[in-house]
Amino acid sequence: MAITYQVEPWECYYPECQALWLAHWIEVALTQAEVPLDPDVDRYQALADAGQLHILSMRDAGKLVGYHVTICTTHLHYKGTLHGLVDLYYVVPSYRKGMAGVRLFREAERSLQGIGMRKIQTATKIHAHLDMSRLLERLGYTHVEKVYTKLLEQ
Repeated sequence: MAITYQVEPWECYYPECQALWLAHWIEVALTQAEVPLDPDVDRYQALADAGQLHILSMRDAGKLVGYHVTICTTHLHYKGTLHGLVDLYYVVPSYRKGMAGVRLFREAERSLQGIGMRKIQTATKIHAHLDMSRLLERLGYTHVEKVYTKLLEQ
């Protein structure tokens, strides 16, 4: 495997990411019947056009096998500090060995730091085998919040 990590524009990433997004959603989403996958491609494009979408791809011989997607913006509480709100990160299961995931995060951090990012906020699923807390803590992230969701009846 010749894995590479690189920042790439939305236009290059999006056509290829759709199959991975579906696999990602199938693996992590708990309310699939009630909340179908329906990405707002126009909003992603608008973020990309505004320079607020940072995409780090993980590729093996050119094939997309992972990604780290971050929304880059100031925070409503800290307008002078550029924040990265991690939207998505995923590694194809057959590549989840060794240091590939750690390197994905490290490369994303290095790249985000290079554009002036000061703080990154990310999350991890806690069900099944999806809890990445140990990885995140190993990388220096601090557990600062718990997030709860509730599906409202319609």
